[in-house]
Amino acid sequence: MKLLLRSTVFSALAVTMTLTGCNQAESPAADSPAPQPNYYQSVLESVYSADMPGATVVVSRQNEVIFSGAVGMADMEMAVPLSEQSIMRLASVTKQYTAAAIMKLVEEGQLALDDTLAKFWPDSRYADVTIHQLLNHSSGIPSYTNIPGYVTGDPMRRHVTTEELLDTFMDLEPDFPAGSAFRYNNSGYVLLGAIIEKLSGQAWDDYIAEALLAPAGIEQTRYFPAEPILRHRARGYQIDAEQGVVNAPWISLSQPHAAGALKATALAVDQWQRALHQGEVLQPESYAAMIREDEVTGEYGYGLLTSSLAGMPMISHDGGIHGFNTSAVWLPESQVSVVVLSNFAGHQPMPSTLAYRLAAYAAGQPFPIEDERIELAPETLEHYQGTYQINANTQRTLTVRDGQLYSQRQGGTASRAYPVSETTFVLENSLVYFTMVLADNGSVSGVNFFQVNSATPEFAQRVSDQVATRQRAELRKEQLERLLGAYELQPGFLITLRLEGEQLLAQATGQGAFPVYPESETRVYNAEIGIEMEFNLAAEGPATSLTLFQSGLEIPAPRITE
Repeated sequence: MKLLLRSTVFSALAVTMTLTGCNQAESPAADSPAPQPNYYQSVLESVYSADMPGATVVVSRQNEVIFSGAVGMADMEMAVPLSEQSIMRLASVTKQYTAAAIMKLVEEGQLALDDTLAKFWPDSRYADVTIHQLLNHSSGIPSYTNIPGYVTGDPMRRHVTTEELLDTFMDLEPDFPAGSAFRYNNSGYVLLGAIIEKLSGQAWDDYIAEALLAPAGIEQTRYFPAEPILRHRARGYQIDAEQGVVNAPWISLSQPHAAGALKATALAVDQWQRALHQGEVLQPESYAAMIREDEVTGEYGYGLLTSSLAGMPMISHDGGIHGFNTSAVWLPESQVSVVVLSNFAGHQPMPSTLAYRLAAYAAGQPFPIEDERIELAPETLEHYQGTYQINANTQRTLTVRDGQLYSQRQGGTASRAYPVSETTFVLENSLVYFTMVLADNGSVSGVNFFQVNSATPEFAQRVSDQVATRQRAELRKEQLERLLGAYELQPGFLITLRLEGEQLLAQATGQGAFPVYPESETRVYNAEIGIEMEFNLAAEGPATSLTLFQSGLEIPAPRITE
């Protein structure tokens, strides 16, 4: 299951449990050398250490596995290394299996996409919600993983039956009218699992194994409860701000259910991807339904996300659960499959970044991160320093600090940029890169910024060779105290402000505290991590709400405590 809000500070508000411009430049060359196994191994070893938790990776192309490997430890305490046989939690990658099982039931005539929950729970307040709306997260049913304290507290440790799990959310107030919006939702996929059980008479994962996996010759993919001995099961780990690497908290996998409880080897997930996307699992019309875009839910279909990678069509899904992060990527044009399963939650770069990097290389369109880093003279870096205008409301700055260049989009995090040519830079722990646009006389006219999904850059025109610094305001203690308290960004996810001495600190649920600095009586910021907060203050008394600005998002949050 992928929990909402993962990132440098808040993780990203997107699909989770986890998830423009002008002056175009050329995208990376498509004639890269034929990928070799040692390339994949070297990249894997550059991301994970042999003596820490790590990952298993499989890359296949045109139905041939061109790399299968592992780096890191399956059990830190027993010093057992990961291997190709290591079994990991798939987290929300599970959802595509569940969605395919529902489509198989549709093919069998046992279900229709416009059937409503009234067919199974006639007295439910959600009786009018359709199967289609459960599959694409437009049902409006609240996600039980957003209940305050549910994921991080004792509820996730409790063994439950399917009906007991349904009882946790079926009486909650809807988030919005069914079919009117998109909100990533684990409750919907638990309901889909329950429907599989009602129609098949089997546990949801038994039906998936027998109806979908066995006919395709896929093994080592099941719910796998915690109690029985399971050879090659990897333990999960995560990063604690104070203790470093720690064992992930124990949870009952009856809780993530059909939204995120499957486990598998990376080899088995690769087999699944090739079988699903090459028509061995479902009829063409069923598969087409899984990957179609929707005017309400956009690129999210049924358990799968359709997007692009460096301009190439891509179908994918990521996952995150206690101790594990996962990514499964399929490039239909080149028939490339990449699976990354990691037992090191919170490690950077994320498995999705690694998966995208390997997929682009295997497809013959590598990112500049593959190029050798070089050293540039300090005067060259200082020549690029300045402020660049992206659009009417957004700027990007390039700043030299300690002999290194840093890039920061307004409202984003400052990232170190490494040169791979005189004018091309790659961002740290990222596939994003940019190229300097120079005039004939050598002056800097702008910068072309390439995001992971597009071969078309975002151009920003240089408007100044100076980088403006923000001015901190001096506020009295009583002024700062008006900002203190907890503010609800999402159900179960708070941002809390407190004072330690004279320093104002902010802390998101489950994450470390960080300093923020007042710019005015109502606005605070941290330029390094790209966060701003604007407070709603009456004439007297504490703030009633705040709006958080980060990475182009504006998130209102009411104050819920004194």
